[in-house]
Amino acid sequence: MSPSSLPPLVQRSEEGGFFVTSSPEILDLYHFILSQARRLIQAKAACFYLKNERGNLSRIGQIKDTESISKIAKHVFRTRKSVLLKKGTHLSGDSKPLEDSVVASYIGDEVGEHSLGVIILEGIHHFENFAEQDLELINFFTSNLSALLKDTYYAEGVNQFLSSLATSILLLVDNSNIHNKNSRLEYLLEEIIRVAVLINTSLDLDRLLEMVMNSAKSVFRTEASSLLLLDDKKEFLVFNTVTGDKREEVAKIKVPMGQGIAGSVAITKQPMIINDAQNDPRVFRDVDKASNFITRNILAAPLIVGEEVIGVIEAINTIDRNNFSQSDIDFFLSFSSACAVAIQKTSLINNLNIANIELKQKLSTLESLFELGQAVLEAHDELGLMTRALAILTKELGAEDAGMVILQEGKRTLLQVYSRQKDVVFESFYDPQESSLILKSLETKDPRIGHVAHQEKDSFLGLESFVLRDSFVVLPVSPSGSSLKAALYVCGKKEPNGFLDSDLRMFKTISSPLAKAYENLRLNQEIITKKSIEKEIEITRNIQNNILPNHLITSFSFDLGVKSVPAKEVSGDFYDFHQYGTHNFSFLVADVSGKSLPAAIFMAMSSSIIRTLSRTTELSPSELLKKANQLIYEDSQSGMFVTLFFANFDSLSRTIRFASAGHNDQIWIRADGTYELLKGKGAPLGVVPIGSYIGGEIEIQANDMLVFYTDGAIEEKNKLEEEFGLDRLIQEIIRRKDKPSQVIVEEIYRIIRNFSDESEQYDDFTVMILKFPDLLLEEYKETFQATSAEIPRVRDFVAEKIRDRVKREFAFDDILVSLDEAATNIVMHGYEGLSVENPTFECKIQIQGELAIFTLIDEAKPFQRSVVPSPSLEANLKGERRGGFGVYLMEKLMDHVSYHNDGLKNYTRLEKRIL
Repeated sequence: MSPSSLPPLVQRSEEGGFFVTSSPEILDLYHFILSQARRLIQAKAACFYLKNERGNLSRIGQIKDTESISKIAKHVFRTRKSVLLKKGTHLSGDSKPLEDSVVASYIGDEVGEHSLGVIILEGIHHFENFAEQDLELINFFTSNLSALLKDTYYAEGVNQFLSSLATSILLLVDNSNIHNKNSRLEYLLEEIIRVAVLINTSLDLDRLLEMVMNSAKSVFRTEASSLLLLDDKKEFLVFNTVTGDKREEVAKIKVPMGQGIAGSVAITKQPMIINDAQNDPRVFRDVDKASNFITRNILAAPLIVGEEVIGVIEAINTIDRNNFSQSDIDFFLSFSSACAVAIQKTSLINNLNIANIELKQKLSTLESLFELGQAVLEAHDELGLMTRALAILTKELGAEDAGMVILQEGKRTLLQVYSRQKDVVFESFYDPQESSLILKSLETKDPRIGHVAHQEKDSFLGLESFVLRDSFVVLPVSPSGSSLKAALYVCGKKEPNGFLDSDLRMFKTISSPLAKAYENLRLNQEIITKKSIEKEIEITRNIQNNILPNHLITSFSFDLGVKSVPAKEVSGDFYDFHQYGTHNFSFLVADVSGKSLPAAIFMAMSSSIIRTLSRTTELSPSELLKKANQLIYEDSQSGMFVTLFFANFDSLSRTIRFASAGHNDQIWIRADGTYELLKGKGAPLGVVPIGSYIGGEIEIQANDMLVFYTDGAIEEKNKLEEEFGLDRLIQEIIRRKDKPSQVIVEEIYRIIRNFSDESEQYDDFTVMILKFPDLLLEEYKETFQATSAEIPRVRDFVAEKIRDRVKREFAFDDILVSLDEAATNIVMHGYEGLSVENPTFECKIQIQGELAIFTLIDEAKPFQRSVVPSPSLEANLKGERRGGFGVYLMEKLMDHVSYHNDGLKNYTRLEKRIL
């Protein structure tokens, strides 16, 4: 086809739409256009998908992934929207991933009939993916190409137009590059202006520098950027601001001056470009090792204020180009200058702020000293003074909490602590062994500034763990000529940098008058309260003396010994014992929290409740403690409580039932020298409104011992700080088990006092011991004829054996009347109607300690207690006696009556306590 007969590139189809023609001459033009498009964005391959006369897309040009590219072209042509797809993208769920990055740009009008096709570029040299600016550049190129192609439809001389189209394409490529550069210059100018505005409006240096470095990363299209500042000694560059994925790893590294690219730039004060970082020996490799990062190229510039270098900024690893260029340096220097100006401006503002803050602090300190003076004049006690003074300290030093620790030296050294936490001041006491940091500061008189998170694990003990948190200052205080050994502390600084030396100076200024005021107030309080304490002690002692039993109870069933000695003038211990019924006894030991007059009153109230319950109810020990706890809790208004061990002893069954309310485990020593701890479960009385108490039950054997004690018997210490201990107490008692109970407790007390080798007790001492003797069993028996004439002989036999043994009032008569009635029932009713030759019954007497047991044994009819009618007083008065009075009388006069038949004989058993 001759040039004169060439058709227009764009023609209208019969259906009215437009399409693009094709011929060998025109194909050369299309390939020329594709080559220019590839060169424009450094693509590996390119092709057209142009609309043909049939309305289909025809491909012109070579690409690798024809199947995927065809789908992309159809999608772009249909939607008239350009796309950028990264390498590895799946076009659908079951499609294979793209082998290369793809840019697809629509050719034609977004709205209208001129929809001509799609240009597609596949793969970019030197990089994995096309960038957004590559898509923008191609879209600019195709929009102008679309206009040129449309003009061929309207041009009069197509051949002349085609001859000039190649020239137009070259001009279009140049124009696209110029457009790209202008866009980038415009973007750079906008970023520089934005950074300048940020510097003029922001006072947050860290946030400002981060925004500037993010801007630099975006402007220079790099993977990361960083800002390093010179340290105070000018030996290292420290990463201050880092952008990119590896910021945490990189931020920990220090770059020595003169080493690496940053160190070299800081020395030379000149910007530097390194485009082959992997092979350049000047690159500081520690950064890549720490961050597992590969540095390909670096752009670095110094931060200069006046004539001094204060740091370096870096842009690292270009994203959509191989190298940094010299043109990048001028713009990068703008960013370094902006950062330097921001740092200098912030430094000047900070200096001004510091001066203003110091002035405000001096004024605030004077106000605080005035407030402290008022607090001293108005305070009536140490706690009142501390409440106001510590509030002043926290306000003045910008702290959350504050406190004072006083070393009290005497028989036992203690740390008295006034601790202000959440606006409330608490007073507590600690053993010196529970403090390390504060106690050491007291001993050395050296102040300490620190931060909890930076302390070694063994630096903080119980006291420090309770009172110190976050940042803190500990300041020893000791007024001149005073014996006071104390330290003030503040903690929880509300500012991120914690406490500074300036805070310590201010602390010292305020602490001196506070320490003197506390010392004077304490001395005055000692004088004022001495007489009231003496009076209180006298009242308390009288109350406690009235609480404790004034004499021991005696019984053949046990030997009781008790000793209770207060550590000071008044005691927190109390004990009690009581007999109820004929053969039941209760015993208890208790320890009340506190030793003051309120504690004595609380003790009186608690002991009264327990005594009342134990003597007026038949509750088990566990039930008794549960009821007592409810009553004590209702009356406990001061947070006081009492630990208590309670036991019941049934001398007939020789059974001990017990329960504990938070008290020590008590001791059961058996006759063979072995022992067992009696454990109970339950909270101290008065702590919770409803308590649950679990105790136990044991059977006492001959020569067993029970030891009830409070903690003062085992916690006394010697000069080596060794406790007397439970094991030692048990062994000392076992060695003396053959001695009377009272002798044992007296000797145990002397042993403990000798062990401590101190003139004063550490704690109250209370020990109660019960020894259970081996009660000899005496037995007598006699057989009688089952006749009425033998009944008097039965009474004489019993009277002879027990007359001198019975000590309880009325017991002798009760026994004789009951046995008379029992024998009569056997003779008159048991053998009635039986044809037994020479019927008899046996009377057996057993006496053991305070208990006498009488058993009548016969071979008469079985006795059925259930059919015996209840006695009727009305029927008896009418002369209509119905029976039952004899049985009723026996069961009322004796402690216990039982009936048993073994198939051959009847056994009637009567029990009576005779002592």
